[in-house]
Amino acid sequence: DDQKYETGKYIGDSFRDLTRIANINEDLWDELFMNNKQYLLASIERFEEQLDLLKNAIRDNDDETLKAAFRKSTKRREHL
Repeated sequence: DDQKYETGKYIGDSFRDLTRIANINEDLWDELFMNNKQYLLASIERFEEQLDLLKNAIRDNDDETLKAAFRKSTKRREHL
């Protein structure tokens, strides 16, 4: 086991519920990822772009970009 942190001490039931799908067969996950490679890679790239936006805003002390991102997330959450 190569875990750097003792995450298990700090997680609650909601995290366990969200991650229980990780317990399924790795062969199935591999097949799902490989069969959806194009879409998965595109989603990862969009996620990376958003993460970079947040990282740069934090590094640059750009409050307005952070606030805009938070407002956008709140609106997106309201539509769920």
